[in-house]
Amino acid sequence: LRQRKTALYLLAAILMLSSVVFVRGQAHYQPGGYYRQEDFYETDGYDVMYETQHYPPPAQHHQVHKRQTRNHLTLDDAAALSEKGMFLMRDGRYTDAMKCFDAMLRIHLQILGDRHPVVAQTIDMMGCCFLRLGRHADAEEALEKSLEIYALLGQTGRNVDWAMSMMHMGQAHEAEAEMLAPIEGKIPPEVNRLTDKAFEEFQQALEVFNVLEREDPDIDIANIMHCMGNLHNIRHEYVAALRRFKLALADKITILGEESVSVAVTKNNIANALQGMNKIDEAIDVYKEALHTMHRILGPDHPEVAQVHWNLALAYHEKGVQNASKRAKSWAGHWLFRLFLGKRGVRRLAHEGSDFQKMDKHVRHAFGIFESVLGEDHYSTQLASQALLALEELKKD
Repeated sequence: LRQRKTALYLLAAILMLSSVVFVRGQAHYQPGGYYRQEDFYETDGYDVMYETQHYPPPAQHHQVHKRQTRNHLTLDDAAALSEKGMFLMRDGRYTDAMKCFDAMLRIHLQILGDRHPVVAQTIDMMGCCFLRLGRHADAEEALEKSLEIYALLGQTGRNVDWAMSMMHMGQAHEAEAEMLAPIEGKIPPEVNRLTDKAFEEFQQALEVFNVLEREDPDIDIANIMHCMGNLHNIRHEYVAALRRFKLALADKITILGEESVSVAVTKNNIANALQGMNKIDEAIDVYKEALHTMHRILGPDHPEVAQVHWNLALAYHEKGVQNASKRAKSWAGHWLFRLFLGKRGVRRLAHEGSDFQKMDKHVRHAFGIFESVLGEDHYSTQLASQALLALEELKKD
């Protein structure tokens, strides 16, 4: 039984200290590309739209809203599905959003064919949804298809929507690298390969945004800075990560204001970097700022809120272990400490204070959201479930 408890303790330590939180680098909602999709349907002058984007205008563009599928569905129906899907994405209901995007894609394919920019945009949205669901391979496949369509249309490197898909592809490789990266120690070659690839993709997207975007500051460029900061975090390059995040944060606050989910997400990732630099108390304060904003805007049961709860749990665990080590070191010479605790002293002290109680609270909150919203098979749910089992055993020890 003691061996079993020791193994479970090691599992908890690994989960709490070595696991990088899933979706930490995916949590940048990219409204720009989705708004462009809405603008396409709301624009009556399709010839103007195509001229701006350098696409050939479709024949009889003035009748495009009336085209129907065999089931008598029109592009207006697809637009309604798009709006509903984006609402569900913002609400954290990714599985339901994917059903809307899939139905929308079927309409687009029947009416517009498989070589149309709107089809590429729809597939890009599906790729983003796959990312939220933790289905990285499906996300990459969808985004590759989107980029392939733009390539067939001669728009590689020349179009903002292409740049959005390229940025999302970088996020897919970023998320894949994040799953493999250790919290400390040498970075595996595969992580370096994936982050190098993501850096290249983000840079390609950035070059297009710098040329074609007219706003200054620009939200897409700010998001790119955020993404690059995530890559530095994965590589344990925390000073470089903070530099990128602070650039992104300043522009996001200018554009969106302080009370914004996107601003809160960047604050969350700034806290990740601070935690990596062992500035635990400062990291906890920034996490709390991010949590307050997300909770107020998204509500208590959103997956993005759960991610910050999970990050706070990791931070409180680390703080508890550090404080326990200090206490154990100061007490180590006392005969009562040696008699009753011995080598297990640090472990016991780390899980008997207020930090442990706070960690326990945040883990449970995160698990409840992950399970109810993302499902029991999602990576985040399984990770939190294993952590809870280990914590229960620790309480019995």
